[in-house]
Amino acid sequence: MLMNKFVVTLYVARYALCVTRYKMKRYSLFISLFLLGIQSIFSQNIDSLYAVFNNTKGNTQISAANEIMKYAYDNEHFDSLITFQTSDAQALVNASIYEAMGNYFSYEKADYAKSIEFFNLALENYDKTGDDVAVNAQNGNIGADYARMGDYDNAVFYILKCYEWEKSENDMEGLSNTLTNLGVVYSQWKKRDMAIRYFEEAVAVEYSLNRPLKYANRLASLAKEYSFVDAKKALPYIQEALRYDEKIESLGQQEDRIAVHTLILGDVYYELDSLQQAENCYQKSLNIFQKNNRTFYIANTLLGLGRLHLKAKHYNEAISVLKKCNEIAEHNGFLTLHRDACRFLSETYHHLEPNSLSYYYLNTYTTINDSIFTETSQKQINDFQVKYEAAKKQLEIERLQVTVHIQRTTLVIYIAGMILLVLLITMLVFILVMRSRRNRMLMEMNATKDKFLRIISHDLKNPVFAQRDALQILVNDAGQWDDHIKTDYYNELLKSANGLTHLLKNLLKWAQIQTKREIYNPIPFNLVTSLQPNINLIKNMAENKGITFEAHLPHTAVVTADENMLLTVVLNLLTNAVKFTAAGGRVTLEIAPSENINRKARKEVTQSTQITITDTGIGMSEKQLQNLFHLTGGKSKPGTAGEHSSGLGLIICKELLEKHKSKLFVESEEGKGSKVWFTV
Repeated sequence: MLMNKFVVTLYVARYALCVTRYKMKRYSLFISLFLLGIQSIFSQNIDSLYAVFNNTKGNTQISAANEIMKYAYDNEHFDSLITFQTSDAQALVNASIYEAMGNYFSYEKADYAKSIEFFNLALENYDKTGDDVAVNAQNGNIGADYARMGDYDNAVFYILKCYEWEKSENDMEGLSNTLTNLGVVYSQWKKRDMAIRYFEEAVAVEYSLNRPLKYANRLASLAKEYSFVDAKKALPYIQEALRYDEKIESLGQQEDRIAVHTLILGDVYYELDSLQQAENCYQKSLNIFQKNNRTFYIANTLLGLGRLHLKAKHYNEAISVLKKCNEIAEHNGFLTLHRDACRFLSETYHHLEPNSLSYYYLNTYTTINDSIFTETSQKQINDFQVKYEAAKKQLEIERLQVTVHIQRTTLVIYIAGMILLVLLITMLVFILVMRSRRNRMLMEMNATKDKFLRIISHDLKNPVFAQRDALQILVNDAGQWDDHIKTDYYNELLKSANGLTHLLKNLLKWAQIQTKREIYNPIPFNLVTSLQPNINLIKNMAENKGITFEAHLPHTAVVTADENMLLTVVLNLLTNAVKFTAAGGRVTLEIAPSENINRKARKEVTQSTQITITDTGIGMSEKQLQNLFHLTGGKSKPGTAGEHSSGLGLIICKELLEKHKSKLFVESEEGKGSKVWFTV
């Protein structure tokens, strides 16, 4: 509907300038209601309906508004029927009615000055509602009407507003349409370089959107524009467009569009003097247009065939075809086609033999051309009137802005004072919070220092001194002991040395964590295979202590973690279980898959592996559980066979698991044993 009015000479349907793109994007603010009763005269005349709307309030105004929207929907000015109720915001009702009236004056009355006035009112009211999408649509409507008036400066100004907004919103679909519209305006303006620039941008954007139908249309628009300046460059674009047409399914529904693209290909071949190929394209397009009764395009194609026969000096064929074109154009009021057909008929008769028919068609061409020029002049007069009204309105706006500016300045000073007060209070709270946090950090650092000193002074110093004294006794009295006593003595020394080795490893690991030198390097690996040496070690420890050790392991358990850290955690937990379980007890290691639900995205479920260690040892009291991961100065509890315990192992496990974004869980009951588990 819009295409025939806006871009007759381009043949290809480039779609409407920002008019219908956003009609359905206003959200579902309105619920369809039974229309209230309104006098029969309202349904007969849209101007009368608007007069009622503009001069009444309440139910009568809403009834008139709904009649206007029904008229607009029936005449395809809106894609869906919008109805109102009295509780709707007045700005929103006004905006919709102004937009409907703008479309009415644009499409039905061709009174573009009046339609621009209404679209500006719609824009102001949509701006009040905060509907940026609708504001953008009105800019497109205003730009389209300026283009129809021939005021290309203003047309580009308003369409560029759409371009900037869509870029900021990353609305690629809207941007593709707006770039095409800019190309159409510059094409009508005869600024070919700018038209080609925007058509090329539209092609690039549409290619990224992967919409074959629209991509083919953009290519065709670019090809048509290139045909005016360089037909060789136009040829690959229109051929590519037709290749895309062939890929699109349901071709029967797209015959007209394919015929338009074929018509452009014919124009390109005509410019390249490939007249036979051009004639084949024109004939193919003509057959489709005649089949579907597309009068405007039939006349366009006949005009192309006529000028082709004229160029080929087939004058009789040219006269026959051009007369058909002229008859259709004159009957349907296609002024530009009527003018051009008369021009080519005059030239053709002149080539045959200058006679009265040649002069008749030349005179008709001149008359129509003058008529078109007069119409253009009138449009320019209308444009000047619109500009005058806009300037007048701008002065009124500026006067109001001065008053608003004074009020805003007072408000800004008040708000600035409040903000300053809030900032001062915020800074004070921040200082207090930071002081509290620093105090907590100092307490933790002191606890860490005390723990370290206690380990050095007690857990490490005493066993070392005891070993030294035992070795001294061995050196002094070894000659008096038999081999059996010596072996027992050596075993006790080895047991003490192993305990010290384990303590030193934990101490070094803890020191690395505290100094941030423990590098976290997660990789996928089979946990079962990597744990096997540690399992054998723990099994020997358990057997030497008279404890039953069981391992329930799958064949494989591939996890993504830092291998050294994870093995350290499992070894520490198993060592603790054996240490605090008496002879006759049981220690169990179990590895099994589990599901982990992401709380931020509740539907996202990931596979995890759970490692569980249980024992039937001495367990822990409630108080011990509460202080399990705290650095306290209390004395650590020894193992069931008197093994040394620093209390550092579980803290290391907790900190290493935190690097894996995991947590160590502990359940225990004094005298009945403990259970610890975590997932990775």
